[in-house]
Amino acid sequence: MKRWIVSFLLLALSGWCFAQEGQPQPVFSGKTQVYEDTTTGFRLEVPVEFNLTGRGANTTWEGPKVEDFTTSLFVNVTPMPGVHPQAIYDGVVRSKKSDKTVVDVRQIKMPGKLKGKPIFAFRFMESPKAPGTLDDKGPNDHHRWFLYVYGNEAAYELCMAGSYKALGEGKELPQVYLAVLKSFQLIPTKP
Repeated sequence: MKRWIVSFLLLALSGWCFAQEGQPQPVFSGKTQVYEDTTTGFRLEVPVEFNLTGRGANTTWEGPKVEDFTTSLFVNVTPMPGVHPQAIYDGVVRSKKSDKTVVDVRQIKMPGKLKGKPIFAFRFMESPKAPGTLDDKGPNDHHRWFLYVYGNEAAYELCMAGSYKALGEGKELPQVYLAVLKSFQLIPTKP
């Protein structure tokens, strides 16, 4: 009788283990860390699984592999002293809306003002087509989401990257990157 019970438990546990192997395990814990740079004037929440690899005008993070493809984040900051943020925003949005290599151009409302001027922002994604072709991207092709923000007398570009399968069709990475995008904000700069 004891052997039968032990055998049954082993069989049940082995079936559970096989079922677990068929489902992808989550890569991200849901925990974040706040990154704030008062020199360049931005703040965002980054998953703890990302490692900071560069600071300043080109702040970069390397993330874990999702679907066997390394993920990454970066924020590029370009000073634009004396240029009104709406002037930059209007020109770049118009350009991106006519660009065949991007899709889903959407305005984002950013609260508040900096240095007495409003903040302008929009997001978009790379096209699901392979660059230079009419073919769909393959599962392991590079894919990126972007957020452009104008304010603080600067232009900010947040880029979030991964494989097309993980970012274009996946379940976990889009939720993680959407949370990063929503956490992005401009803050006053300090010399």
